Amino acid sequence: MNRNPPRPVLASVAAYILLFMLVSTHAHAQAVARSGSRPMTAEEGRDLQTIDEIYLETYVPIRVLRAQLRTNNLEHQLLALAAIEDQLRTGRVLPSDPTLFDGVAFVLNEGVANIAYSRSTVPYDYHPKARHHAARIMGLIGSEAARIQLVQTVNIDPDPSVRASALYSLGQIGQDPDGRTTQAIAAMMQREHRGTPDPGAVFAALVAIEQIASREGNVVDRAALDMVMEVAVGKPYNRLLRSRAMQVLAVL
Repeated sequence: MNRNPPRPVLASVAAYILLFMLVSTHAHAQAVARSGSRPMTAEEGRDLQTIDEIYLETYVPIRVLRAQLRTNNLEHQLLALAAIEDQLRTGRVLPSDPTLFDGVAFVLNEGVANIAYSRSTVPYDYHPKARHHAARIMGLIGSEAARIQLVQTVNIDPDPSVRASALYSLGQIGQDPDGRTTQAIAAMMQREHRGTPDPGAVFAALVAIEQIASREGNVVDRAALDMVMEVAVGKPYNRLLRSRAMQVLAVL
């Protein structure tokens, strides 16, 4: 079986490496231009742009960013995700771009699929920080495909911070015409309730249910209502969560 990466991917990665080298060279040129041969002062050092800042100011094609996301290198993935979010917020890329969705979905899915435990039970290739950022970007994409992907993340991701990020994005999208989104949220809340509930994930679930319920045309699954009531009146939820649940019940 041929395990070599396809040539287009190699070309994209090579283009990224070249771009990174150019950015690094530009940053170095900044330092030389500012200080000449003398030592750089602390004030001059603060004024210099970081490599990340210069990178964000440089337009990088989405196909190159997608190749960067597929490297499974945390630093590369975080840099690419920051560039994608910046391009989405500034309108330099359309949320409907299928290449964009493909790259971000890869981070969410492959990050979970690659979790493997060594003899010391320490996770290998486990990047919840990248998945957290990818889930936030899915909220900016806002498509039906993004909603389905986020529901899957809520269902399968083992990290509560990633699930919370996905829940906030589901609330941001705010679409649930068939009740499947709130059904998945309720199922996650039930799993939390049977174990040791993560306050951040539960709070995000309440926010998502409230945002979805406040929009016309959505269907809120009955199990979601039951779980909101469970949080409002029962243990082991803290006062903040119980108060938030009461606010959500007012909307429901």
